[in-house]
Amino acid sequence: MREKKGKFPHFIKAAVLHLFAFSSSIGWAQTTLSDTLSIDSSVVWSLRIPTIASLTSGNIHQVSTEALHDGFSPDMQTVLNNIPGVYMETRGTGGSRRLQIRSSGLRSPFGVRNIQMIMNGFMITNASGNAPLESWNPQWMHNLEILKGPSGALYGNSYGGVLIGHSLAPFDESENSVEGFSQYRGTGNPKGTVASESGFAITRMLGTRIITVQSNWNQNPGFREQESNQSFQSEIHVRSNPSEQTHQHLWAGWMQKSWELPGSISEHEMIQNPLQAPGERYNAMVDRKRQWLAWSHSKTKDNHRSGLWVYGQLSQKENPFGTSRFYHGLKTETEQFGSLRYWHLSVYPLGSTGKLSWDQSVIIRTENFSIQEFDGVESAKGLRYDIDSKTRNYWASTGLRLEWNETWQADAQLALERMDRTSKGISNSSNELGTIPYQEAYEKISPLPFLQISKQIQHASRVFISWGQGGSHPTNFELVEPGTFQPANLLPERAESLDFGIRLNELMGIKNQSLTLQGYFQNVKDAIASVPGPNDGLFLGNIDGLTMAGLEVDFGLERQFKPAFKGAFRTWGTVNRHSFNPLAEIVPGTPLHTFGSTGFLQYHSLRFGWNHCWFDRTKLHNDLDDWAAAHHRVRLFLGLDKIHHNIQFGIDNLLDTDYSNWLQTNAFNGRYFNPAPPRTLWISWRWKFESNAIL
Repeated sequence: MREKKGKFPHFIKAAVLHLFAFSSSIGWAQTTLSDTLSIDSSVVWSLRIPTIASLTSGNIHQVSTEALHDGFSPDMQTVLNNIPGVYMETRGTGGSRRLQIRSSGLRSPFGVRNIQMIMNGFMITNASGNAPLESWNPQWMHNLEILKGPSGALYGNSYGGVLIGHSLAPFDESENSVEGFSQYRGTGNPKGTVASESGFAITRMLGTRIITVQSNWNQNPGFREQESNQSFQSEIHVRSNPSEQTHQHLWAGWMQKSWELPGSISEHEMIQNPLQAPGERYNAMVDRKRQWLAWSHSKTKDNHRSGLWVYGQLSQKENPFGTSRFYHGLKTETEQFGSLRYWHLSVYPLGSTGKLSWDQSVIIRTENFSIQEFDGVESAKGLRYDIDSKTRNYWASTGLRLEWNETWQADAQLALERMDRTSKGISNSSNELGTIPYQEAYEKISPLPFLQISKQIQHASRVFISWGQGGSHPTNFELVEPGTFQPANLLPERAESLDFGIRLNELMGIKNQSLTLQGYFQNVKDAIASVPGPNDGLFLGNIDGLTMAGLEVDFGLERQFKPAFKGAFRTWGTVNRHSFNPLAEIVPGTPLHTFGSTGFLQYHSLRFGWNHCWFDRTKLHNDLDDWAAAHHRVRLFLGLDKIHHNIQFGIDNLLDTDYSNWLQTNAFNGRYFNPAPPRTLWISWRWKFESNAIL
């Protein structure tokens, strides 16, 4: 294949005035010290220094409580696929999860890597880079922020991005309450099976202390054979406010989830019998348990704000897998993971029109991980490898923000990361050499800069440009070469990205209206790639030539037509031009274009809403001319909104009934597809009571 050098960087530079992305419809406000130190929900935290939403770049997206609770699903797929540049896949609703942000998950046939996840201020992505997205349910989250692209200087070394979530309403907005959620939906299976999800949360205020107990569970028989999943998760939060400037949070939780792995089938098999599952004969499944305990302390005093977050987690996993006689076995894993995050911010006035913000941040992560793989049965005779790994990740960053004349804002941050991992164990060679010792000593130090400049061009509108570097280390799932069970010896990925665009709020003087245009170009060196091999095998390697270039657009509008009649509309789209020369001129697994819209019309308490996503055709293989067809996903619902109740009845997958919800790229023998359920119905009920009398 011929390389098309320089095509997309010039293309993006030429289109800088026509780029689009997401923005909030929050009006611009004068910059003051209290703005930066604010903990109001309208403040964005993704840049680490608190920022009024209208002063952020289009690269940052906020998802409201209402949007999260309209996710219609026990996982984050619907919510995240409504963000331009973000693409999440699942095998069965609530089953396996895979997340890509601008093709950042190229090397991940499963799981979430190369993305930092922070919940309630706690760093929960482990030391080697695996993120537990299965622990997040949108129905039990208060808000979410998404930062796309290299974030190495902001929250830890990655180039996929950052997900920052909060599971509870702010302290000063909480009140005595009991709330719950239930949903029932069809699975599309001819047997007429029904999936269900339920949960509750109890919040009790005791003086300066707030106690919240919440629990949720899910049961889904699945559309295909060997596609069922179930989950149970329970948490307790104790938050206290001993003084006006001090907050503390104690958080404990337990989760058990299991999901079956049906395996991918060919296009012919998908048409003839979409229910079949190659994984059924091998009882392919994942059984995951997590327990965690966390504590935080934050304080605001004068022009200073600081926080300390400590998190500890235990995890166990059992994973019988397989789809063919060439690919089957049993994996078991145990993990002990801990993180400590410290952050301090100082704000100083500069004359009458300026302000300087200076912050420092440290994240320390430590992880002990054990993994074993067996040939079908757990016995010494069938052992493929048995490895114990210790990972330590030390990251420190400092940043400055300069604001002047109420129009300009400049951010500069620099981080330094040290990652070291030592692994020992044994492995059985596939070429009959017998059991041999396994040993790894991995150590890397990485400088990670980030720069961003923005300028107000009119009331509530800004232009911006940002540049950053990030990376991604090989995770503990990539210790061994899949085909030989020998050390993979992979290098870390290194990424550099340029984002630029314009955010327009209150177009033509119309409030609650926003439009953002954005372009980006990203280059990754030593990209870790999964390359197909013989007999259903995959091989890992470092390859240069991965570039991501694209355009993103997002437009939103909210209107109150009459006192009893209101509506909201949002639409977005992307143009993706990602290449991986010399392997592929088009990166497999990423649609060439995407488009979507969501919104509602409400009269009194009756609401009609929709959610629509269109995914263009998607390349399936590095060097073969095979593609998944373009398709639409349409959801319609009718709701009844009351003060304490919300009831919704809806239809999923209104138009298409034969697309894949998980493309197994570079698959062996044409097994690319995991068919999604056909048209199905669902009904949900959310309720809440706020009263001292009931508690």
